[in-house]
Amino acid sequence: MIKSVLVTGATGQQGGATARELLKFGFQVKALTRDKHSDKAKALAQLGAELVEGDWLDFASLEAALNEVDAVFMVLPSTWNMSEEEDNKEADLGIAFINLLKQKNIKFVMYSSVLMAHQHKPFRPRFKHTIEEYLWNSGLNATVLHPATFMENFLLPSSGITEGNLYNFMPQGKKVPYITTEDIGVFARIIFQDQANYYGKTIALAGDVVDENEILNALHSGLNVNLQLVQLSIEDLASQNPLFGKLIEMFAQTEFPIIDINTLRELHPQLHSFSSWLEEFGKSKLSK
Repeated sequence: MIKSVLVTGATGQQGGATARELLKFGFQVKALTRDKHSDKAKALAQLGAELVEGDWLDFASLEAALNEVDAVFMVLPSTWNMSEEEDNKEADLGIAFINLLKQKNIKFVMYSSVLMAHQHKPFRPRFKHTIEEYLWNSGLNATVLHPATFMENFLLPSSGITEGNLYNFMPQGKKVPYITTEDIGVFARIIFQDQANYYGKTIALAGDVVDENEILNALHSGLNVNLQLVQLSIEDLASQNPLFGKLIEMFAQTEFPIIDINTLRELHPQLHSFSSWLEEFGKSKLSK
């Protein structure tokens, strides 16, 4: 039975949602953070988390954080500058951390990867799929999450919403699966409560599948604003970042996996659609 969980990235989106959800259901949570004096860290401490300072560049701090822990929620630091160099760093970091988990005899690890990780192989030789494969071969009891694109990405300055326009990065007319990070936390908690039934499984997560026009209509009605839709070409995107251009080209040429949202909703009845996420979480932030 899992009682104590180290949540990496605890002051980030996925880690924060997972830590809060686990605390709500009585788990002992160690929250890994670089700064335990940050506002987000203090908020977790008020909910009952044990704050543990650690840095991915200092594996001694990570080793100390793993003491007296049954399980780990593993999410690696975000990389905003997509490049082969950053992909290699992420793969090396994930492999090294898995080796550390083996040394510490961790009972169970949940790794949050990305939807369609293995489809990246032709243009990203080492990426999250490298970490997944190493994890499966490690002998650790594990589950891998494949979350879809985050709805929270629309809150970022680079989201595509700016100066009255909605810039669409995705292929025109393509229905894209989305998930809110709050729901990732709920599914993580569900799995930790019954982890033995999820050993060796990869779980794809989405709450809605929508195209750019459905997003535009939801933003119109939810925010009461008029936005103009601007479609960006793969050439435009590749000129900014060649690897990102290849990613969007992959989305154009490859069908997204079919995710059984109805079955996911049976596990989590409050699973958010894009519109319900916008109403509950996104509206107040986007209105600013």
